[in-house]
Amino acid sequence: MKKICLLLLLLLPALISSAQHKQKKQKKAAELPYPNVWIGSIRTYYTTREAILSNPILTTDSVGCRVSGFTVSLQAPGHDFFGPLYSNTWEMTEIQKSKIKEWDYKDVTIFIQDIHLNCHEKDAVANPFSVKYDH
Repeated sequence: MKKICLLLLLLLPALISSAQHKQKKQKKAAELPYPNVWIGSIRTYYTTREAILSNPILTTDSVGCRVSGFTVSLQAPGHDFFGPLYSNTWEMTEIQKSKIKEWDYKDVTIFIQDIHLNCHEKDAVANPFSVKYDH
């Protein structure tokens, strides 16, 4: 009985340390930053409609990740909010592009939301963002 108690006392610090290491590892994996996503090569808040439509895809800087879906919504001062319009790929759909072409208003804000990615065969999400263009 004494041997078992002594053995438990000797193994207890190692077991506690192992459990704490696993908790730290899980917490570290959960704290990874969201991938950065943008339209084409536009990395600024203000842009032009032509720049958006010249390369209407969502790209990311995360190696091994590709956008697998997102929504587009539009808003301009004095006009109703329009959207969301869905895409289930990294490219804008024809409907999304045609609505951007139609919205020839001053200070149009495009909201890119519900961004889903495929990262190393696992689902991930990215933060929503917006860009603004003037007709």
